[in-house]
Amino acid sequence: MNIECREEVVYLLKRTSELPPLQRIVILLYASKDQTDTGTVPETAAAMAEELGMLPQLFTRVRRQLIDGGWLEEDAAMRIGKVKYYRLTPKATGGTSNVIPLRSA
Repeated sequence: MNIECREEVVYLLKRTSELPPLQRIVILLYASKDQTDTGTVPETAAAMAEELGMLPQLFTRVRRQLIDGGWLEEDAAMRIGKVKYYRLTPKATGGTSNVIPLRSA
């Protein structure tokens, strides 16, 4: 999801109504950023935290809570060394997952 209009902001606010304010702000930031074809936001946590006026440690903690809650996921293919990049999950966007579960042999 890449926020481009008012309706998308309202939709995302409704979808995240159960979350605490800081988590909602981080989700809105991810949705408003430029994204790759897979929906990944190619920005570091430090840069995003600075943009929000948040300490990087707080941003990382809030992001971890969103990952644990299933709102964000890492894009392992975009990882560069220790730097990880994340994208919104279908839980956040209201879409369907494009991940196909593997069958056991």
